[in-house]
Amino acid sequence: MPELPEVETIRRSLLDNENAVLDKIEILHPGVVRRQDFQPGSLHGKTIAKIDRRGKFLIFSFAQSSGYLIVHMGMSGRFYMVNHDQPLTEKHIHAVLYLDNGRRLVYQDPRRFGGLWFVTDIEEFFCRMGCEPLEDEFNPELLAKLVKDRKVAIKTLLLNQNLIAGIGNIYADEALFAAGILPHRPAGSLTREEIERLSQAIKKVLAESIEQRGTTFRDYRDGLNQSGSFQDYLKVYGRCHEPCPVCGQPIVRERIGGRSSHYCQHCQH
Repeated sequence: MPELPEVETIRRSLLDNENAVLDKIEILHPGVVRRQDFQPGSLHGKTIAKIDRRGKFLIFSFAQSSGYLIVHMGMSGRFYMVNHDQPLTEKHIHAVLYLDNGRRLVYQDPRRFGGLWFVTDIEEFFCRMGCEPLEDEFNPELLAKLVKDRKVAIKTLLLNQNLIAGIGNIYADEALFAAGILPHRPAGSLTREEIERLSQAIKKVLAESIEQRGTTFRDYRDGLNQSGSFQDYLKVYGRCHEPCPVCGQPIVRERIGGRSSHYCQHCQH
């Protein structure tokens, strides 16, 4: 599933389309529309004012309109741009946005876990979503409040989008390894020093992945339909039984809260 770094990479690679006019939205599979506060056609002729991100969601706002288009890639979705004259031959293309700058924005999703939301009240849509981990508001003080007295595993807490927005399996494992914390530790058991290390590790791992344009194992592509390269820098995620890059002990995989977790029993405590 595209996580914060992947969605942020898509956002940045699409920024040249701000100020373009949306000529037409073509919905090829109506089931991908998850919410429709207004008719999508009412956005025809409107200018894309801003392409933003909240957690794992892309957000399109429009001049001359109070409506927003929100996109989520789900497990296997892609959202990328092509030129008008480039044929769309790939399978599972469910929506296409035609722009006046000679480009089309393509939404593709084989497994259909993602979707499009046409929303008027964006604050209501995101009202339950947690803080953005790359913003200044996310710091050791805030993380300390989030983990205080909680018995849930720290890995599970990091995946809770109502607390922290955008972190998924990959970056939770990598951040916990960087901070030297076992993923099944009760969140409330973290010391002040561990909380500070984890706060810094989360920001560092997310920023490094954005620099490498995200992680591609199979499905993910950026807004130019190109793969990321952070998979070449992963320390523990997806490396079960391989040697830890620090101590050489084999990486362990364990299911925690229903999710596969990867860690080093020697380097994490």
